[in-house]
Parts: sequence; C-alpha cells; structure tokens
Amino acid sequence: MRKLILMLFLWTFVLPAFGQKYFITNQYVYDLFLVNPADAGNNNNCITFNGFYQKQWFGVDLAPTTQLFSFQTPVVQNLGSGTYVFNDRNGNFKRMGLQQSLSAEVILRENRHGFTSLHFGISAFLEQSSINYSNIDGGVGLDPIITAGSENGSGFNINTGVMLEINNHHIGIAASNLLGQNNPMYKSEWEPSNGADIHIHAGTSYKIPDRDIYIDPLVYYRRSSDRDTRFDANLKLYMPTLDPKFAFWGILAYRRSMDDRLGKDLGLGTTIGIDYQNFSFGIEHQLGMTPAQKRFGSAFILVASYRICAGKNKGAMPCTQKDAIIKAAQRSKKRGLKGVKDAHNH
Repeated sequence: MRKLILMLFLWTFVLPAFGQKYFITNQYVYDLFLVNPADAGNNNNCITFNGFYQKQWFGVDLAPTTQLFSFQTPVVQNLGSGTYVFNDRNGNFKRMGLQQSLSAEVILRENRHGFTSLHFGISAFLEQSSINYSNIDGGVGLDPIITAGSENGSGFNINTGVMLEINNHHIGIAASNLLGQNNPMYKSEWEPSNGADIHIHAGTSYKIPDRDIYIDPLVYYRRSSDRDTRFDANLKLYMPTLDPKFAFWGILAYRRSMDDRLGKDLGLGTTIGIDYQNFSFGIEHQLGMTPAQKRFGSAFILVASYRICAGKNKGAMPCTQKDAIIKAAQRSKKRGLKGVKDAHNH
C-alpha cells in the first residue's frame, strides 16, 4: 500500500515538475538561442550577459522558482557561442543544468539589395535533478525505508537548429532532446516515453515611418514529444528618448494551446523595461488563464542584461541578435530602413 502511495505521489508531483521543462525555452522572446542554438552569438558586434529570475504562486511554500544566467559572444568570423546555466525548483523537485551552444553562419547573398544568410547550430545539455522526500508531510504516508530520504540522477542531451535570415526577417526550426530521456530517475514503467520537441519561430523588425518606434513581431510554435502543441504571438516595442542614454521597451505576448479543437488560452504576458547605456532591466507579469494558474496565482519574471559592443558604443539603442534592423544598417550604411542609421549612431 505504501509503495502504491509513493508511486501515486511521484505521478502527481514529480512528473508534472519534469513536464515543466519549458521554464528555459519559454524565455525565447528575450534570448532566441534558448530555443534555437542556431541563433547563439548571432550578433558579431556585441557580447551579451542576461539574467532571469522567475517566481510563481506567491504565498505558496516551495512554489516554482527559476534562476537562469546566459552569455553570448562571437568567436571568430561567422561563428558564435551561447552558454546558459540554470537552477529550478518546483516543490521538492530540483533541477540544475548547463547548456553550451555553437552556431555557424553561411552568407548566401550580400549586396546593395540586401542580405541572406543561413545559420546552423548545435548544443550539448547536461542536467542534474533530485527530489527530497524528507520535506513531505508525514501524513502522506511515505515510508523512509522505501524513499531513503532523497533520489537524484543526471542526464545528457543534444539540441540542434537552423535559421534563415533575409534582410530584416528570420524563420527558424529547432529540435531539442534528440536523445530522449536518459536520466535514471525516470527509467521506470511509470514514465512516459520521451522524444524530441520541435520548435518553429518566425519574426521581423521594422521602424514606424517618421516615428522613433521600433516594432519586432515574433510568432512561435512548439510540438512536444507527447504531442502537446502551443502557439505564441509576441509584439516587442522599442522607444528611444531624447536622451540617447535612455530608452523604453515593452512586450505583449499571447500564449495558446492548440490541443483542443478550437484551442485553449494559456495566458497573457506583459513586460515593461528600460535601457540605460549598456544596461537593460525589465519585469514581466504573466496572467495565467488555466484553472491552476487562476487558483494559485500568476508569475513574475525579472530580466536584466548587460552588453559590451564594438566601438565602445554606450547608447541605449540595443545591439542584440534579435534587432535585425540594426544589424542590417551595420552591414551596409547605404541601406536599412529610414532612420535606422541615425538611431544607431546616437
């Protein structure tokens, strides 16, 4: 009976915690290489450091909490690198991990009419997970002899991706968890079989004519190994100020599950942020629409970044890999959208 209770506990709490493996890739709107290694170190003019802190279900003990730090840099010509480390806790379940990504860019076209390039990426992922049974209330009925206090294991995986850039537009596809689940913690008949997850994204960048407002729409589709699907629509706004050291930015996001016939709302996300010279800071509020999110509350994410750019440019205009507008102007001063060159030269 106690073994059965233990198995039911694992099925109820541990599997959902493991299923919540998207606490990293869901931050793709801030760092695209988190979902597609082909975008790692894409901007060869900047070294970028990003930090994320996510907290869900305020007021709940051992609520889901994630810390993540990422680093991107160009290596040599047309080669880039991206690295991140994370620490995630969901109840008594914890995960720590490291991923290293490498990317290569092949220039297909570069002339006065524009540019086209193809990016390839691959990454190696290492994680350690553990569950602590000692924190579980005695009323649950777990036997310390069975549980032995805690359990842990390690796993290794590989991700890959490709991305096509045409002027200010990009489209990419990536596959994660190519090796399936190999963490010994999940090697049992109770565990579902796991395969690769598929990620597809597309976006563009443009400047509103005669206005210092830059818009970056981005759409994202994911199909997980258990055939769950999700669709996101994101809109990033960037607004410089009269002081070139300051700028404001924001993101509106809509997330929807595609599993039901007509789809199901997952939530809305709103981010407001400010840039000062090479520093950037933002806060995101996620308004969950699922029954669990409505009951336990939504989530907050703090985002902070620092960049080191070529030419010692300390203006607030960002130079991240997602700003294809600026990248186009950097490649050739004779083209790019109206007003981009002036903004970049601030």
